[in-house]
Amino acid sequence: MVFKVVLTSDRATMTDYGGFGGLGFVLCLPSRLLPKFFAYRFLAPPIETDTDGRALVAPLPLRKLEASLLEYGFSEEDVAITTPEKLAKTVKEETKVVGIHVLDPMGLAPVSHTLSAFTGGGETYTKTMFLEFIYRLLNLKRKYGFKVVAGGPGTWQLKGVFRSLGIDHLFHGEGEAVFPQVCQALMKGESLPEEIEGKTVPEEEIPLIRGPTRGGVVQITRGCPRRCQFCNPTMFKFRSIPLDNILKEVEVNVRSGESQISLATEDGFLYGASGIKINRDAVRRLIREVSKLTPNVGFCHVSISSIVQAPDLVQYFSETLGYSQENPYLPQVGLETGSPRLIAKYMSGKPRPWKPSDWPNLVVEASQIMNEWGWYPCYTLIVGLPGEKDEDILQTLELIDRLKHVKCWLFLLLMVPMGGSLMENEKFYQLKSFNEARWELMYKCLSHSLTFSEHIYRRMVSNIKNTLDQYLIQKFFEYGMKLIKNSLEALKKNPIEILNTISTVNFQHNPIGQLVYLKEAVKIFIRRYAH
Repeated sequence: MVFKVVLTSDRATMTDYGGFGGLGFVLCLPSRLLPKFFAYRFLAPPIETDTDGRALVAPLPLRKLEASLLEYGFSEEDVAITTPEKLAKTVKEETKVVGIHVLDPMGLAPVSHTLSAFTGGGETYTKTMFLEFIYRLLNLKRKYGFKVVAGGPGTWQLKGVFRSLGIDHLFHGEGEAVFPQVCQALMKGESLPEEIEGKTVPEEEIPLIRGPTRGGVVQITRGCPRRCQFCNPTMFKFRSIPLDNILKEVEVNVRSGESQISLATEDGFLYGASGIKINRDAVRRLIREVSKLTPNVGFCHVSISSIVQAPDLVQYFSETLGYSQENPYLPQVGLETGSPRLIAKYMSGKPRPWKPSDWPNLVVEASQIMNEWGWYPCYTLIVGLPGEKDEDILQTLELIDRLKHVKCWLFLLLMVPMGGSLMENEKFYQLKSFNEARWELMYKCLSHSLTFSEHIYRRMVSNIKNTLDQYLIQKFFEYGMKLIKNSLEALKKNPIEILNTISTVNFQHNPIGQLVYLKEAVKIFIRRYAH
């Protein structure tokens, strides 16, 4: 079959992670720390395709672009979503445009920047897989002469380098309204700006997906009204997707065998809201109607202030969908800092309708509410915001101490000036700026998260579809947790020595020998820093 427009992405994105999306974060580690076979086989297994090379599931952004092209007038025979492995099968002389979705192409996203820094540096797998993909695509481009358009949340990482990678155009922002016009213009040979801006699409005009999404992701809101300065989704106009459209997309996924549905949102409890005022009826109806189609449902993100506003919705969510201490729900939640000063300066909308001074107490109260109803959050914190002082770190440490009995992860992130955010012109925060207080914060977050991971990891990996893969990933986590646990005391007393040692490890060469070296190094650290 001949396709005029092909949509695709790199292996770190065009994978279903074996059914456990959390493995995507492991790909944010430096590639030298994971053997290539292990990363490609177990962390990012390839997505299956049909006989024409079409991906059977695909990331939501590519499904939305596919739908927009079809609504614009392209035929199903004109458009295909494919995988990196099937590019040569789907891209031919008749192909005029290849659209690529980029998430973390240069390994500069907050998780990648942080994990690379805390493990001695190096190119992350997200970057490695993107470059391998783009070089494969570039060879086909030299042969056939099609145009390459890159869009997605990671386009900011490609500014200044996209031309050298064979990318003709960067597409920033929402694509459903403009991307089909771009494709049509390129097919006619028209000249377009190298960087193209999308435009806001009214919620009722966002096209419905035609095929299943990776992880059963269905968008319920777009944008965020809280306007945190470090975040780029908040720059988009806040909208709630009509419920009928959400249910149709859930049905598409469920009919295709996607048993778990992830409702994409910056805050699930703001569905149907006007600003930050919660619409309880809209949220209850959303949960109730989606649960009729499948009970395996969760929000990608919720916010602390919304939880404190509506503890009744937390209870309703858990009771309707069957979440409990035995079957926990694991949402991502932004804690960011324990400093009311930094909250007021950079994210004053986060505690609303309360004041920044209320933030630490809101975090504690929300944590108690969530744990009571079987919600175990992955809290993210930021270190290195511009103008951050030691007193801000000490306030965060005090808050962490108040959470010592809470079942949660505490994931510390280095400040990243993400493109499209209000802080895009700031500098990346570097580990060399860490002092004793910041190392103490890192140690406490890691120690707390490790203890909780030992409690929850079996539940996490249970979603992996392949039994052998599940067993091997479980052993991988067990070994990693043991290694970190044995190194904690040394890490607390001399973190730089630990990082210098990790920076010399490279499992791409002689992985068995490197493993032995690492184990012996840990033994030395234990003896040296034992109480």
